[in-house]
Amino acid sequence: MTYYHRLIINFDGASRRNPHGPAGCGWVIHEMNDNGSEGNFIAKGQKYLGHNISNNQAEYEGIEAALQYMVDNGIECYGLYIRGDSEVVINQLDGVYEVRSPNIRGYYNTVVNLLGCVSYHFVKYRHVERHMNDVADELANDAIHEMEDGIWTADSDSDSDWY
Repeated sequence: MTYYHRLIINFDGASRRNPHGPAGCGWVIHEMNDNGSEGNFIAKGQKYLGHNISNNQAEYEGIEAALQYMVDNGIECYGLYIRGDSEVVINQLDGVYEVRSPNIRGYYNTVVNLLGCVSYHFVKYRHVERHMNDVADELANDAIHEMEDGIWTADSDSDSDWY
């Protein structure tokens, strides 16, 4: 197990011609520094999701992949700060919005179940502007571009077993 005081997860999803795709997701984990900003880099990942995936589904896939990485690698923390540029997903996870769509409910339940597998004292959700989520956004779009350009490989430049 690896323990951190505070961690930040930034996640994003992208779906071209929403909801038809192609779609991808990306995520990055940093330690939080004393100023509440991103500190030391921990891990990142991206995943091509295929077609007929909505943007909200891709967003959930991004946070799911980051949490799965934490579970698989025994990463624990005192405070977990989850940040994304999807107001809908952040507010659903924070309990502000209901999850009404049957197309989203399974994704939401998977993320909530994974949160139960991660060791933390508290979690905070924050909607951020796109420019503050640029690395996760770039990873999500790179997953799509690499597949479209035929350069995606299982041995991509990621620290995660997902990609």
